[in-house]
Amino acid sequence: MADNYQIIKGGKLIYGLDKEPLNNAYVVIKNDKIVETGRKEEVNLPSGENVKIYDAKNKTVMPGLIDTHTHLQLVPEENELDVLQKTIPYKTLQTRFNAVSTLKAGFTTIRDLGAENLVDLAVRDAINDDLSLGPRILASGYKVIPTGADFQIYPPRVSIDGRKTMDSPAEIRKHVRKLVAMGVDQIKVMTSGRTFRKSSSPDAQTFSLEEMKTAVDEAHNHDKKVSAHAHGSKGIKLALEAGCDTIEHGTELDCEDIEFMIENNIFLIPTFSYGKKVEKLKKKSGLPNYIIEKTLKSRKKRLDSFRRAIEAGVKVAMGSDSGMPFVYHGTNAFELTEFIKAGMNSFEAIITATSNAAAALGIEEKTGTIEKGKLADIIVVKGDPLDDINVLTERENIKFVFKEGEIVFNNV
Repeated sequence: MADNYQIIKGGKLIYGLDKEPLNNAYVVIKNDKIVETGRKEEVNLPSGENVKIYDAKNKTVMPGLIDTHTHLQLVPEENELDVLQKTIPYKTLQTRFNAVSTLKAGFTTIRDLGAENLVDLAVRDAINDDLSLGPRILASGYKVIPTGADFQIYPPRVSIDGRKTMDSPAEIRKHVRKLVAMGVDQIKVMTSGRTFRKSSSPDAQTFSLEEMKTAVDEAHNHDKKVSAHAHGSKGIKLALEAGCDTIEHGTELDCEDIEFMIENNIFLIPTFSYGKKVEKLKKKSGLPNYIIEKTLKSRKKRLDSFRRAIEAGVKVAMGSDSGMPFVYHGTNAFELTEFIKAGMNSFEAIITATSNAAAALGIEEKTGTIEKGKLADIIVVKGDPLDDINVLTERENIKFVFKEGEIVFNNV
């Protein structure tokens, strides 16, 4: 079978690396991989009937974006009762719809962090088997959580399936092994409580160190990374001491935590979008007062932790927490606008959603940058996100989405 070539010509090339952008660039794709980048006179341009050419003049060519923290099975406007009443097949189709929306927004890879009934694995596999459109999904299955940290307790007459809790090292080890056997890509753990539950405190530690080390050791034994939902200081220190690979939220980081993260190459995923939306809406959000109060308190602390972390050199990866209230699938890039408001420049923000995000997920050898040998995960964008990051938040600006060399979205 003859090789297929595609050429993206004439655009401003952002590599996704700490490297100056290139104007009037050419990107040559052979089958599913990038084979050359540079100016016209610097690259060997294939010709013939197996070559397709795309004009990117006055547009930006950049790596497909990566969101390291999503919840595809959730719909922001739903309350918990709505979620519980839906059938698993319906939730799966809903998850698939949200995945397509995310892809069309320019996100070619996402990490999904906690889904009931394994719907994230089902949609991931359907996409991988070409049964559905969607981004590359790294799926977690259900979360590793103890009783009371996340799900509220319902009366005995209410029967709810698909929600697992673990309250001992033996139970934790068993569930991590089950998740690995079912084919998850990583393990999601809760080391602190949440802002979203009345009886759950973000300042409280959920597991003992022995319990958390059990989860991390078992996951790492199977070469699976571990992401930790960690708000308060106790939960963060538990996650770090146990050996978790990414800190989600990271609301109360102290100097010791920051130094440890730098020394051990641990990524911070701040997830600002939800808190910003609640801050803007306040009581108009319709959320209970206790959620609003805890969320706004958490946001203030998180912004402070973030600024100190980036100033010190902690690596940050973009994660939108899409699926949370007011954080809609397909609007994931709003998170980047919040990074800039919190102290990053546009170039640094884009790095968090490209090479840094790929490194946080352990897939930096495959994707996250536009370089020779990488998978051709590329988006072509109207406008220049280096001048205005908001370009990435408007779907009509996403003109082409290439995933592994195939155009999966054409908006021209």
